[in-house]
Amino acid sequence: MPSFVSVSTVKAGEITNGADWKDTAGKPISAHEGEIARFGDTFYWYGSSYANNPQGKFLMTAGPVWNGMRVYSSKDLVNWSYKGVCLPRPESGFGKVGATGRGHVLYNEKTKKYVMWYRWFVAMPASFLCVATADHPEGPFTPHGAREMGTSTGFGSDMNVFSDDDGKAYVIYCDHNKPNAGPAGQWRYAIRIDSLSDDYLSSNREGVLVFDRGCEAPAMVKHRGNYIAVASGVHGWAGSDTKCATADSPLGTWTKQADISEQRTWSSQVSDLIYLKESDIVMALCDQWWIPDKADIDKSRYLFLPLDIDAKTGRVKMEYRQAWDPLKPAGRPGRRLKIED
Repeated sequence: MPSFVSVSTVKAGEITNGADWKDTAGKPISAHEGEIARFGDTFYWYGSSYANNPQGKFLMTAGPVWNGMRVYSSKDLVNWSYKGVCLPRPESGFGKVGATGRGHVLYNEKTKKYVMWYRWFVAMPASFLCVATADHPEGPFTPHGAREMGTSTGFGSDMNVFSDDDGKAYVIYCDHNKPNAGPAGQWRYAIRIDSLSDDYLSSNREGVLVFDRGCEAPAMVKHRGNYIAVASGVHGWAGSDTKCATADSPLGTWTKQADISEQRTWSSQVSDLIYLKESDIVMALCDQWWIPDKADIDKSRYLFLPLDIDAKTGRVKMEYRQAWDPLKPAGRPGRRLKIED
């Protein structure tokens, strides 16, 4: 896989993997551990900035190591305009120290509010999932504090959110609780799913198991009537093969399949999934940590990669494409996902 893309090979309307991404003002996009949400005809890219924190420190003892949640907007997934910090780091009190990340936003039709779920922690396993709301997708978001999750402690870590066609919403998250048996000091790193209250502000705490251990950075999506969940392995700031499971409903039962990526997801970590109706595909957003600068994590690149469904086996597979248009129909026949054992 080339580490750069020649400008002459890129066509208008294409995103470019293997390159530094800049916004419409010519500045590097800084939105790590991010999500791409769509409201109306506009895409919003939410993520964390590691500016002034080049080593990616995140413990409470490291001080104020995050810079607030940023947001960018785009009509075509190619040209992104920086809209500012939509959830700033508090100047005092809860959230001033420690780390906040993985902000994911849903729109609640009943309350007319944009609801952000995000992770805040001081040191593992004491990690909390928090909620904030806004009247506009660009914020500002007002924090409403931590929420209890469907774990034995109520804690939750790396997370994502999903809203189904019927308006019901879910949160998929990492559970760091210790396993019932195993070496001391090891954590389960299971992935679970809870449904959300009607206003999306709290969890119903079902704790449905998707992956039983060794996973983080989860995401889920619906595609042709089926539900797909993904997660990375636990490798810190490093690339990881992408895990995958499928189900007929958000609360399972979930069926795990083989890893869906290659080369440790091309030296990246999966962060989000989004369904694109124009092309009828699912696209993954991934972080290429420490590429190209091993001294500054904020310069890490991003990958936009499609998920393909094999026409014969129904298995999900992630593809690497260097330059492509995610909104262009690929001409693949529509079919219901069927996973074979």
